[in-house]
Amino acid sequence: MKRSLFILAIIFALLAGGAGWYVNSKLPVRDGEIAMSRLQAPVTLRYDERGVPHIRAESEADLYRALGYAHAQDRLFQMEMLRRLARGELAEILGPNLVETDKLFRTLRIREHADAYVARQDKNTPTWKALEAYIDGVNQYQDTHARPMEFDALGIPKRRFTTEDTVSIGGYLAYSFAAAFRTEPLLTYVRDQLGPQYLKVFDLDWHPDGMLGSKPALASADWKGLAQLAQLSHKALEGAGLPQFEGSNAWVISGSRTQSGKPILAGDPHIRFSVPSVWYEAQLSAPGFELYGHFPGAQSVRVSGPQHGFRLEPDHVPER
Repeated sequence: MKRSLFILAIIFALLAGGAGWYVNSKLPVRDGEIAMSRLQAPVTLRYDERGVPHIRAESEADLYRALGYAHAQDRLFQMEMLRRLARGELAEILGPNLVETDKLFRTLRIREHADAYVARQDKNTPTWKALEAYIDGVNQYQDTHARPMEFDALGIPKRRFTTEDTVSIGGYLAYSFAAAFRTEPLLTYVRDQLGPQYLKVFDLDWHPDGMLGSKPALASADWKGLAQLAQLSHKALEGAGLPQFEGSNAWVISGSRTQSGKPILAGDPHIRFSVPSVWYEAQLSAPGFELYGHFPGAQSVRVSGPQHGFRLEPDHVPER
């Protein structure tokens, strides 16, 4: 009996040790030196006490290359899911329940437009070179590290990221912010069936007659198709389990109204909570260059500050 317990204890210890080694091998590296190709000069990446990376380099290309590496190290599974959602490839790894989601996004032709956009770009612009450096950093991480645990659990093969993937993710952001795609059919139905006075409760002063005009009213068959499309859009985003971007607002206070005498700009992106977080807080610093605030899967900044604060909001006003 004692011998059997001893053997079981050894087996348990071996399994626990193996599991610990496996988990530890998947964790991000937070110290030491890493050899990266195509860097123009040494780059430092320091994580502060809150886990925020601060990247310092001598050139913008090196900054974006290091950012891509950090994104892949910390958020590769999230990035994989985003590009698969945008390009209609989720069912390949998550099963038939996501077929309708893939159908929707392929019908939107996001990947087709992304591929065409990449094909016609001038590859010599600073913006494009920054994107290519970022993608190179992502792929350098993938080339030198084992795939994340989520990849192992779902049987997802590692696949190199492309500029088309990043542009496709941008297309998903644009679609997800298009809340009117899901709400306008309902509001226009209320107007046609009950009358425009029923829209007053929705505070639609910027376009009280609805985006589809007052006449002629849509036929019942048209309404059925629009309702199905809106419902499919809602279910597709819910089923994908990824963050939804539902609109935003921003406001600014003049320096004449603040204690410091400086203006205040506040951005309020309306984005649902998710795990991992939608944002990837990171500071990029180089001579004459400073950026703060990023989104995994792309090199561009969505919300930034404090030296040059800016916000770009979705536009719902036709006259602009």
